[in-house]
Amino acid sequence: MDWGAIVTRLASGSATLVSLLKQDFRDHIYDNRYILHPRRLDALATEESEAFLQFLGGSDERPVVNRGGLLAREGVGESTVLSLLSALHRFCDEALPALPADLLLPVRERTNLYLQRLLDGYMRAREEQLLKDQEQLRKALSAALESQSRELLVKNHAINTSINAIVLADLDARVTWVNATFLSMWGYQEARQVIGSHLLEYWTGEEARGALDNLPRTAGWRGEFAARRRDGSAVSVEVSASLIRNESGTAIGIMTSFVDITERRRLQTQVLQAQKMDALGQLAGGIAHDFNNLLTAISGYLQLLLIDAPRDTQMHQDLMQIKAAVDRGTGLTRQLRFFTRQATGKRQITVLNDLARETTEMLKRTFPPEIGIELALAANLDPIEADPNQISQVMVNLCVNARDAMMDRSRKSPGGTLTVETANVELSAEQASHFMGASSGRYVLLRVRDTGIGMPPELLEKMFIPFFTTKSARSGTGLGLAVVYGIVANHRGFIDVRSTVDKGSTFEIYLPRADHGEAGMPAPPSVSSLAKGQGTVLVVEDEQQVREVMSRALAACGYQVISASDGREALARYDSGHKVDLVVLDMVMPGMGGRECMESLLKINPKVRVLVTTGYTSDGSANDLLTAGAIAILEKPLDLKVFAETVQRTIGTRDTRCVEE
Repeated sequence: MDWGAIVTRLASGSATLVSLLKQDFRDHIYDNRYILHPRRLDALATEESEAFLQFLGGSDERPVVNRGGLLAREGVGESTVLSLLSALHRFCDEALPALPADLLLPVRERTNLYLQRLLDGYMRAREEQLLKDQEQLRKALSAALESQSRELLVKNHAINTSINAIVLADLDARVTWVNATFLSMWGYQEARQVIGSHLLEYWTGEEARGALDNLPRTAGWRGEFAARRRDGSAVSVEVSASLIRNESGTAIGIMTSFVDITERRRLQTQVLQAQKMDALGQLAGGIAHDFNNLLTAISGYLQLLLIDAPRDTQMHQDLMQIKAAVDRGTGLTRQLRFFTRQATGKRQITVLNDLARETTEMLKRTFPPEIGIELALAANLDPIEADPNQISQVMVNLCVNARDAMMDRSRKSPGGTLTVETANVELSAEQASHFMGASSGRYVLLRVRDTGIGMPPELLEKMFIPFFTTKSARSGTGLGLAVVYGIVANHRGFIDVRSTVDKGSTFEIYLPRADHGEAGMPAPPSVSSLAKGQGTVLVVEDEQQVREVMSRALAACGYQVISASDGREALARYDSGHKVDLVVLDMVMPGMGGRECMESLLKINPKVRVLVTTGYTSDGSANDLLTAGAIAILEKPLDLKVFAETVQRTIGTRDTRCVEE
């Protein structure tokens, strides 16, 4: 599918996009600078949809920058603008559900570029507004200091009720007046607590002192810094400072304005983190796909050798050691696929409390006695629709991470308390806006708390990156939390993490509540025996070694095998007069891919039987393949016993064995 076709498909869903953006604008109606009429919000949503689709169609960046300026002048809030990225990505994902990753990536990059340019125009216009307001405020204060008492009271009311924290100081930088917003922002109750203090108590760093010293020689100073409130909590602040001059131009004081940008910085960090994880996911997905093909070839030839190797020989023992290494490689790619959200699994109605009890009972038998495990499970907990094995993996990874934090050798007294909690929660639109990609609604909360060593902010930013670890090489691979991130995202959930050094960490997992159904039992294990059969099988696989090992295994089981290295060759061989009972089709191939090949085969013969093999698919795309006509899907690396059994069952021959057991 070329770019024009992608844009056309997205444009055909413009009504859906408009509806999505209307809801987004209305959900953030109270975040805006001005109260906008719902009809105006709807009009902005329609305009935003048209601008986005035009930009995808090839429009240049200038209209998008101008569009951002318009949103700022309209008074649209920053959180509303930042939430557009999540809404636009959600629209693209829903409008292009089956689009391969290599085609979806440019759509995401173009969408990210659109929001970046929108933010550029928005922030530029906001800065112009801020500078304009600053100048007006400065002139008003200069006049107020030397005007009559009545005028002073009026203008004092204006700045005292400003949403910006405003501080007036003398030329020695000693505070003479603050407004109520300043007291609230910094955690003071009364103005007398700060009157007489120095401005540098609220500015931090050498840059602040230099800015104050240079104020007489500059028009003003503007910058950002991180600071601490009176209670020690962190705050990110944008500062604007200028001299107050009288009508003759003589400096008579200093005015400083503080704007709390903590929330803006947090949302921007979430956007950057999501983009970074997206890029890492694409890279890891490609690696997992190629590695799966290598493992399939190695594992296939190994299984063929094991068939002929007597069990009581050294060769058989050596081959089993190789098989153990291949199995470890398979486990590694499975973890990578969890992170990239490509791991398939059986979703069913599940009660989180049951999984929590089972997991903690298992961990109690393996954790050191210095660690106490406590459960705080909510009664009448709502069910979720999830793969129980994957959610158990999330719990185990988080609990093991907590154990390591509490048993760290740097602690004077290792040990502590691990608490696993569950709860039903309902997030409002305002609460959901704090989390990237979240929407309002009912969720089931899983909270894992420990009293370990905690993590500093610089580690919190990196903890979900694959292979990043602070442990020794023997203690872990660095995939534990990356797997957690991938599984939770694949279940349409999100994660909130809080940590304090020497006090511990808290991981909160939010999973959507299931709308209906009852908790089910795990699916029974699949049959794994190497089965003989009859018939003709067309093997379509671009990797030569994988193609050869599948062909050899099928031939050994009694099938006539025809092979093809890509989709076009497969169509030619299928249509060449051969009676083909089954097509074994790889999904990711250069040229004509598996999906396009399957669609063409179905046009030639609507009753064709197709068995899909892949190491690069997600639950959604797998269901699409089955709906489109595939008989079954096998994940790479292949287990030849499962492969032969599936082929035998699909073709429907009698059940005999290739190997005496």
